[in-house]
Amino acid sequence: MKWLSRAVILFLLAAVAAGCTEKAKEKDQAPLQIRLDETAFTLKQWKMDGTHRSNVNGTLLLGDHPVQGAILHTGESKRNIETDASGKFEILLDQSLLGTTDVNVVNLDQATVDGKPIDREAVGKGTGATASLRVFHPVVVESAARSEQDPDQTVVKGRLLADKTASVAYFQEDKYRIGGTVKDADGHPVQGATVWIVRDEGEGFAKSVETDAAGHYEMYYLPEEDEETDLNVRYNAMVYTLPKGKVYHIPEDTSVNIDITLPKEGTVIVDKPPTLVSHTAPGALYTGMLVGLNVPEGTDYTVTIPDAEGHFTLTVPSKVWEQKPTFFETNMTAFIEQGKKKAGDPIPGSFIKAEPNAPRNIEAQQEGQ
Repeated sequence: MKWLSRAVILFLLAAVAAGCTEKAKEKDQAPLQIRLDETAFTLKQWKMDGTHRSNVNGTLLLGDHPVQGAILHTGESKRNIETDASGKFEILLDQSLLGTTDVNVVNLDQATVDGKPIDREAVGKGTGATASLRVFHPVVVESAARSEQDPDQTVVKGRLLADKTASVAYFQEDKYRIGGTVKDADGHPVQGATVWIVRDEGEGFAKSVETDAAGHYEMYYLPEEDEETDLNVRYNAMVYTLPKGKVYHIPEDTSVNIDITLPKEGTVIVDKPPTLVSHTAPGALYTGMLVGLNVPEGTDYTVTIPDAEGHFTLTVPSKVWEQKPTFFETNMTAFIEQGKKKAGDPIPGSFIKAEPNAPRNIEAQQEGQ
């Protein structure tokens, strides 16, 4: 009977050991996860005292066990953030930047759980762990009602909540386009030239992209009142300039086309037609924030450009609005050729192109909440 009792004991010990092994294996195979104490933040005005920055705390876990010595990165930053003995780490978040910032585990080579290195298989899986921080203007829906003109459409009055010290950086005119063509003395397009606009004796300038096969160039520039500007063309190590003492006056608040013909000899551009021809042109470069809806592609809706207080109006099919779509916000830059746009003007939802890191899935609050 002794041998039977001993066998039973050995069997029980083996079972216990197997159970421990299975638990250890389960721990090693458990998902690596990043837990952040907070993930949504209100956009703030940048301030010299640094109060637009916030400390965000997080914890890295393998299953329910803290991971020590792991390295994390945020966004495009290469600064190493290391977890402590309790798996905790801290991120300094810039709340003046609209967008979504990913938090990723990038290295587990020195990481440990309960004082033991992480299984190599878990290391391979672990570097895929990620979480996100979003900085945005909270959205408040002030009212939503069926349109009297078209009951199939719902008109939504909304507002972006801005930091008390700042207005909304809404979509507005930023710069104007200077474009045109560069040709040689025989009228052939010149490819590979750059056009320079220099002001204030070189203190401010704009440089075009290189001319294409058609001799076309363009740049964006903000003229100043009564500004005397030097214009020159650089091509094949040569600099072509206006006659000595001559300057170019670029008109304010408009885009301009300037067609330039290079001289057959020398480097002086005769400052009159047909070698220098200019005229105003429509359009301007707009930049700033727009708000849109996360709806199926092809949904036909309009939204007005938010004003400085964040107010906007959305007109959307009623059946789409009833599905309670979320919002997104994006900083956008686009050249608009037809007519000037201002806060309150409607634009089609299809026009709004969200940046890759734009904050999405923003749930609207109801007025008074």
